[in-house]
Amino acid sequence: MDASTSSLVVAVVGVLGTLVSGLLTHRSALRSKAVELTHAAQERREERRAAEHRELIEARRVSYASFNQSLRQFHAVLFRRCTDLGTDFAAGHTDERSWPHARPRAEVDEARQALRDVYAEAQMVASDGVLAAGGGLVHLMSRIQRLLDPEAPDPAGREARLAEARDGLERASEGLYEVRQTMRRDLGITELPIERPEGYGA
Repeated sequence: MDASTSSLVVAVVGVLGTLVSGLLTHRSALRSKAVELTHAAQERREERRAAEHRELIEARRVSYASFNQSLRQFHAVLFRRCTDLGTDFAAGHTDERSWPHARPRAEVDEARQALRDVYAEAQMVASDGVLAAGGGLVHLMSRIQRLLDPEAPDPAGREARLAEARDGLERASEGLYEVRQTMRRDLGITELPIERPEGYGA
C-alpha cells in the first residue's frame, strides 16, 4: 500500500470514527433523556398518588367526624327517650300514645335522618372496616328506635320492649367506642385496641 492509499484509509477511518462517535454520543444522550423523562413521569405519578391519598384521608377525617357526631347524637336522643318512656311506664301510664314525658318522635326522627344522611356520605369514602362497624351500629340503633316507637304493635309488650331497648343501648354504647376506634385506627392516629379495654373510662 503506497503512502497516498494509506493516507486515504486513515482519513476515511477518521471520518467514520468521528461520525460513529457522534452517533453514539447522540444515542447515549437520547437514552439518558428517555431515562430522565421516565423518572420524571414516575415522580409525577407518585406525587399525584400521594396527593390523592392525602385528599382521601382528609375526606375520611371530615366524614368520620360527622359520622361519629351523628351516631352519638342519635344514641343520646334514644337514651333520653328510653328514660322518659321508662319513667312514664313506672308511673303507671298505660296508654303509650299519651305518655306525657315521652320525647317527641320528631326529635328522634330528625336525629335518625341526620345520621342517615351522614352515613350515606360516609359510604362513599369510609374504609370497609369502618362501614362494617358503623353499619352494624346504625342498624342496632334503628332497631332500638322501633322498640321505642309508641305506635309499635303489641302494646302489652312495652315492658319487654323497654328492657330490650335498654340492653340495646348498652351494646350501642360499646359500639360507639368501637366505631370511633376503628375510624381512628383507619386514619392512623391510634394504636389502642378496637374493643374497649376493661375499666377504660370507668
